[in-house]
Amino acid sequence: MNMIELSREEKERSIELILSHGLTKPKSLWRHFTDMYRALGFRHLFLNTAQPIIISVALMIGFIALFPLPYDQYKYTVLFASAPVFFIFVVLLSETVERMSKLYELKMTCKYTVRHVAAFRVLCFSLMGTVLCTLANLFIRFSDMNSFFRALSLSLCALFLFSFLGISVMRYFHSRWMHWAPVWLWMAVGPLPIWLFKKQWESFLAQVPVAITALIAAVALALFLRELQKLITIPQREVASYVGG
Repeated sequence: MNMIELSREEKERSIELILSHGLTKPKSLWRHFTDMYRALGFRHLFLNTAQPIIISVALMIGFIALFPLPYDQYKYTVLFASAPVFFIFVVLLSETVERMSKLYELKMTCKYTVRHVAAFRVLCFSLMGTVLCTLANLFIRFSDMNSFFRALSLSLCALFLFSFLGISVMRYFHSRWMHWAPVWLWMAVGPLPIWLFKKQWESFLAQVPVAITALIAAVALALFLRELQKLITIPQREVASYVGG
């Protein structure tokens, strides 16, 4: 039987054709979230989150307003400690409300998983936290722009570090009470150094170069987005399901 000899160009085209039909390109993070938003809509994605959001904003404002040390002497300390407050508590409260819902079991039988919706919410909550951190930095007056950018970079550094750690806990651990872990970690890294070191902690934060805190914030943001990508690509059979058609 005579075999037809294919040219190199024909072989390459054949391989590309086979691969294009046999492999599907993984969805990007943006594509995942836009498809989810189109399927579920704003109402289902943020169902029962209004009260957690309001309470968390109030907690962040209350933490700054009731801070026991004078603002002018502890500007960096209060901003660093308060930056993750909204994000941590809005994730915790929305998760708690979800678990207490009478429709929780019903939601576990539908298309989109709990982790898919949680990942979408976490991204939105981190964006809201960024806005709140910026407003907090604008509220506390600084003598020059360098001090402002130092404080803003410290705030975003704390926010994205806790965002990354929070999403990592959601992905790697499945204990019933594990969603409290970011709160415990925040208490260890936020208020505890203030109580132990006070002025030394403020001096340390004031001396960290802006380039370093900005770099840490950027790396933490990149790690956070990577964890979100991993969270939403967990196989359907490994997790419970959420609202969706």
